[in-house]
Amino acid sequence: MSFKLRSVSIYSVHGACRTVEFRKSGLNIVTGIAKTGKSSIIDILDYCFGRRECYIAEGVIKQHVSWFGVEIENEEDVLFIGRRNPGQGNRTSPDIHIRRGLQNGPPKHADLHKNITEEALIRLLTRFSGILENENRPLSGTRGPLQATIRHALFLCFQKQDEIASRDRLFHRQGDQFIPQAIKDTIPYFLGAVDEDHFLRQNELDDAKLSLQKLEARWSAMQDFGDLAQVGIRRHLLDARRVGLVDEDFETGDVELAIQELRRVLSTDLQSPTIISGAGDMIVRLESELRTLHQQLDDVQNDIRATKHFLREQTSYSKEVSEQYARLSSLNLYTGQSEVDNVCPLCEGHLETPTPAASDLSRSLRALGNQLDAVAAERPHLNKRLDEFDKKRSEIEKAIVETQRDLERAYRDDEKARQQRDQVIERARVVGSIGAFLDQDSTSTEREDLSSRIDETRHLVEVLAERVSADDIDEKVYTFLNLIADHMTEYATDLDLEHTEGRIRLDLKRLSVVAETVTGPIPLDRIGSGENWVGYHVITLLALHHWFREQNRPVPGFLVFDQPSQAHYPPDIDQQGRGDILQDADRRAVHDLFKFMHSVSQKIGENFQLIVLDHAHIDDDWFNDDIVEEWRGEDGLVPLEWVLS
Repeated sequence: MSFKLRSVSIYSVHGACRTVEFRKSGLNIVTGIAKTGKSSIIDILDYCFGRRECYIAEGVIKQHVSWFGVEIENEEDVLFIGRRNPGQGNRTSPDIHIRRGLQNGPPKHADLHKNITEEALIRLLTRFSGILENENRPLSGTRGPLQATIRHALFLCFQKQDEIASRDRLFHRQGDQFIPQAIKDTIPYFLGAVDEDHFLRQNELDDAKLSLQKLEARWSAMQDFGDLAQVGIRRHLLDARRVGLVDEDFETGDVELAIQELRRVLSTDLQSPTIISGAGDMIVRLESELRTLHQQLDDVQNDIRATKHFLREQTSYSKEVSEQYARLSSLNLYTGQSEVDNVCPLCEGHLETPTPAASDLSRSLRALGNQLDAVAAERPHLNKRLDEFDKKRSEIEKAIVETQRDLERAYRDDEKARQQRDQVIERARVVGSIGAFLDQDSTSTEREDLSSRIDETRHLVEVLAERVSADDIDEKVYTFLNLIADHMTEYATDLDLEHTEGRIRLDLKRLSVVAETVTGPIPLDRIGSGENWVGYHVITLLALHHWFREQNRPVPGFLVFDQPSQAHYPPDIDQQGRGDILQDADRRAVHDLFKFMHSVSQKIGENFQLIVLDHAHIDDDWFNDDIVEEWRGEDGLVPLEWVLS
C-alpha cells in the first residue's frame, strides 16, 4: 500500500528538464560536495506534497528553476505533481499541475499549468497513499478532532540535516507550532492501532449518545413540568383571563379543571367578528378629498380677490373721469362736435392756424367718453360674478366641514380596529404560550415508556463505548511500540550506540527515544555525542518504517536522511567525502552506518526506499551500487549550463 518515489525533476526558466531517478527499493544514495543541491531534495518533495510554503534556500535553485516536479507510484497508478517555483523573495505559488498515469518521462515544460488547488492536492495524495477515513478525538475536549492526511504521514518520512542530529527533536518539523501534538494524535492510526471499523463504531456511538441526550432532555422537561405545574397553570390562566379567553369568575384551584380550561382555550377562534376593516383606505381617500377641497377653496378665494381688485380699480377710474367730464360739460366748453383741425374743440370758433393737438384732444375726449360708457356697462357683470364666487366658496367650505367630520370618524374607526388587531395578536401569543406549556405535560404511560427508552439507550451507549474504548487503542499502541522497540534495540546494538545494555523504545508522550537502563530511563536529550543522536534517529525511523511495511500501513514507502554522516565529516575538514583522511574510528563509524542502512533497507523489502543525501563516498562495491547520483566537480542538481545561460 501507499506509494514510492520514482523521480524528482526541475525545469529551467527556458524549459529544459533535469530529472533524478530513484530505484524502487533499497538504499538510494545521492552523494556530493556541499552546495550542490542535495539538501534541497527534501524541500522539493515537501513542497510538491502540499506544504503551503516553499523552504528551498535562496540562491541558484530559486534563480534558475521555474518548476519542481515529483513522480510517485503505488501498486495501481503513477502520479506526477508539479509546483511552480515562487521565485526569489516569495514563499509560495498557487500553480500546481498533476498528471496521472504512466508516461514516457516527466511532462514537457509547455504542458505545465495549474489544474488543481493545494487543498485538492492534499486530498488526492491522501487517497493515493491509501489513507482512509480516520479521526482522532482528544479525551480532554480542549482540542477539536483531527483527521490524519498525507501531511501528517510525511512527518515520519523526512530527516533534514538539522533534524537528524538533534537531541531535542526526533521527527520532521517537530519544532514547529502544533506539529508535536499532530504527530501524537495521528501516529496511532499510522501504527494500525485504529482500524477503519473503529470509525464506523464511533459513528454509531455518536448517534446513540445524541439520542440519549434528547431522551434525557425530554425526561428533565417532564420532571420540571411536574414541579412547576401549579405556578405555570395559574400564570397562563391569568394571561388568558386578561385577554378575554377565560371568564373572570373561573377558579384555578382544581388542577385537572384548570388544564381542561387551558385546552379549551387552545381551540378558541382568535379572530373577532366585529373587527373593523377598510378604515385605512377610507382615511387615505378622505384625506385626498380634503386636500382637493382646500385647493379649490384657495382658487375661488383668489378669483374673488382678483375680481374685487379689478372692480375697485374701475370704480376709482370712472369716478375721476366722470368728475372731469362733468366740469367740462357744465361750462359748455366742449361740445364734442368739432372734428377738424381748424375749429376750436372748446368754442367751435374758426382757427387761423390748424393745431394737431386739437384733433388729438378731440379724439382722446371721445375715447374717454366711450370708456366711461364701457365701464358703466361692465359693472353689473362683475357684481354678478362676485356673487357666484361667494356662493361657490360657501359650498366648498360646507364640503370641507363635512369631509373633516367623516375623516375624524374614520380616525376613530381605525384606532378601534388597531386595538382589536392588537387584542387578536395578544390572544395568539397567549394561546401559543399555553400550547407550549401543555406540550410538556405527559401521562404516566408516556413517562414509563420514556424511562424504558432511556435505560435501553444508556445500555447501548455503554456497549458501544466499550467497543470504541480509548483504552483499547492505548493498549494496542503500547503493544505495537513494544514490538517496534525490539527492532530499535537490535538496531542500536548493531550500531554500537551508547546505553544499549537495556531496552531502546519510542516514547510518544515526549516524542523522544528512551534507553531503559538499570539506573533508570535515559531520554535522548540526556544522551551525549552527535554520533548517538544521529544513530538513534536512524534506528527509530527505520524501525517505524519496518513496522509500516510489515503491516502494510498507509505511510509513504520511502525515508529520506540528509547528512547522517555529519558527526564524522565536519564541513571544514573535507568536502570531497574521502574517508581516508578520517580517524580510524570515524572512518569505521561512517562505514558501519552506511552498511547498516544498506542492510536494513534490504531487509525491509521491495516496498521500501531509503534515500540518503550525503557527501560521504565509501569505496566499496555495495556503496557504489547504491549511488543514484554523484555531484562533484561541476555536477549538481542544477546543471551548470543553466547557471551560465
